Amino acid sequence: MRLLAICALALVFGYIGSMPLAGPVAIMALSRAARRKFGEALRVGLGAAVAEGLYAGVAFFGYTSLLSRRAEVIPISRGATAFVLGALGIHFAFWRRKETKDKRENKVGTALLGFSVSAANPTLFLTWSTAVALLYSKGLVEPPALYAIPFGVSAACGVAGWFFSLTVLLRRYGAHLPEAAFTWTVRAMGMLLVGLGAWSGADLVRWLQHHR
Repeated sequence: MRLLAICALALVFGYIGSMPLAGPVAIMALSRAARRKFGEALRVGLGAAVAEGLYAGVAFFGYTSLLSRRAEVIPISRGATAFVLGALGIHFAFWRRKETKDKRENKVGTALLGFSVSAANPTLFLTWSTAVALLYSKGLVEPPALYAIPFGVSAACGVAGWFFSLTVLLRRYGAHLPEAAFTWTVRAMGMLLVGLGAWSGADLVRWLQHHR
């Protein structure tokens, strides 16, 4: 798998993975955008993107340097991918937006705030480990460890791209977007994750049958 394809997957995963509006960073961005503080909302998202890009790069480096040469990585990565993506997909397929007040809404929204909130969320490492496991399960073979840098940068660009898109949409159409539009967008992404999980599960079954 070439570097361009690896970076493209990181970009897409970062963009789509940021869409659910249930996380703390999304809540902070939405609360500021609701008060028409769009610059603050965008800076919070950009700060979070930097932290998430670092998590993505570390996850890629860990797989490449420690696990890529172990034969059991293939079935483990496929099984883990199927389970995690399936579980997340089912969760988001039935997602409902909850009214949650941002307790930091009286503080200045900055990139540092978004960075610190995302950096303090270790589940992002698990999320990006799942993304890297998906790459390995689809044919990634011993990439150079330095690929972790463009992978992390691409992931950060994907996250930043979503928050930029969200800010633009809310600036232009925030007063007219129905609640159902948010809900069904998240649910559609959930169904996509379920499909990816099923795909990895099928690959695991075929691998096990071939290596009996």
